[in-house]
Amino acid sequence: MKDKRAIVVGAGLGGLSAAAYLARAGLEVDVFERNSYPGGYACSFVRGPYEFEASLHELSGIGPPGNRGSCYRVLEGCDVARRVEFLPIDDFYTSIFPDFTVRVPHGWEAAEEAYCDQFPRERKGISRVMQAMRRINDASAEASKITKASDALTLPFKAGDLVRSMGITVAQALDREMKDPGLKALFTNIWGYYGLPPSRLSWLLFAVANASYIEHGPYHVKGTTQALSNAFVESIEDNGGRVHLRDGVVSIEVADGRATGVVTGQGGRHKADFVVCSANPITTCFSLIGPDKVPADYLKALAGRHIAVSTFNVYMGLDHPAADLGLDGHEFFINEGYDYDDQYLRMFTTDRPSYWAVTNYNHADPEFSPPGTSVVVLTALVDYTPWAHLPADRYRETKDRIAREMIEATDRRFPGLKDHLAVVEVSTPITNMRYSGNPGGSILGFDYDLAGSPPFRLSNRGPLERLFFANAWVRMGGGMETCITSGLFAYGEVMKDLRGTRGLAKLLPATG
Repeated sequence: MKDKRAIVVGAGLGGLSAAAYLARAGLEVDVFERNSYPGGYACSFVRGPYEFEASLHELSGIGPPGNRGSCYRVLEGCDVARRVEFLPIDDFYTSIFPDFTVRVPHGWEAAEEAYCDQFPRERKGISRVMQAMRRINDASAEASKITKASDALTLPFKAGDLVRSMGITVAQALDREMKDPGLKALFTNIWGYYGLPPSRLSWLLFAVANASYIEHGPYHVKGTTQALSNAFVESIEDNGGRVHLRDGVVSIEVADGRATGVVTGQGGRHKADFVVCSANPITTCFSLIGPDKVPADYLKALAGRHIAVSTFNVYMGLDHPAADLGLDGHEFFINEGYDYDDQYLRMFTTDRPSYWAVTNYNHADPEFSPPGTSVVVLTALVDYTPWAHLPADRYRETKDRIAREMIEATDRRFPGLKDHLAVVEVSTPITNMRYSGNPGGSILGFDYDLAGSPPFRLSNRGPLERLFFANAWVRMGGGMETCITSGLFAYGEVMKDLRGTRGLAKLLPATG
């Protein structure tokens, strides 16, 4: 199919995934990226002797040999998995609350027992919720194989839990089975990965995403996610594609309602049979295409969705092993209370967060930093709005104050941390927006509320003919596994147009 050309706008994980699949299928593929590195948020940066992972905390959907998850299979299908070393993380997460601390392992039975050990009176409810999550996850996997309308019609009868999960929040699902507020907080403590508190978060999304971590275990990438992004580039180029860095797309050309090519910042005009955007649909429609060329109903759909939150990160290089300071795991969540709605509202201020993650990257990879040192990152969800309204002369002062307060609060949990700081770097939603180009510096695209759960997100097909999206803003949503899968979905849509291929199962390697 070298007579067919695909251009990918942006080298985020979704775009790289789509490009790798398209190149392997034999299309002529060009990826244009404005930054000097590929990967979008899947990257790293260096300060002194320390290399920092920019965004990944735990990668889902990988799994060990013999129990591979969906993300690994997608990476296999585009010839990337063999190029990356995935490092297992021994626990799912550790929750620190004012009156108890619980380490939650992966594995269905082990995780359930950890919840039950802390809340033995709630054992029956915990078991029922865990069983429901497994059924929803299994049904979701089956639903992804549907290729005929007749199969879809029988779904409500075969997968009732899946269908019911589409219309309720996490809080509504748990309130049926759990009573203790502490248990609900512990069970949902990883809500920060999904950007909304349980009262607003899609139960379908939470159940499937957590099931992936519990069933296959969390993983990290040897060499940071920059190694993963580089592996995508290698696959693309080994299969005849080209990745152009420092040359972003400035406009998408349109004729008769169809995307026909792009113009890049270096002045190149490139014709294409297909255009796949890793760039978000808001920027694509309003800046790269022009709203006058986009159907009004699509613009209305964009306006009707809420942009998800961003992050505040404190990257710390320590001159001491983090494990010696009590950080004897990979991911810790510090909670100063149980009211997640209150914690969410604080994200819309410039007050110090009351809920944040502490990640020790040397736990999964002892070689992550030079011998005798370690890398620890504090991450809090914050919204872009208060930062956008902050006077320019108060930006650095506010950033430094919050970082200092977060370090001091973390030091109270892990004494000695602040005495071993060798390097500190801080990022805000402004930083995220500058590097990613995402409105509001969003890390998840649109919110994962009921209207934003994967089945109801925007399609990978764009508003114009032969225009597709592969990113956090469309199916399957925000997060690394989901963005990688979004690239597969975009490729699948191209294949429908090219040769009528339907069903993602046909595009993946056989399970082994």
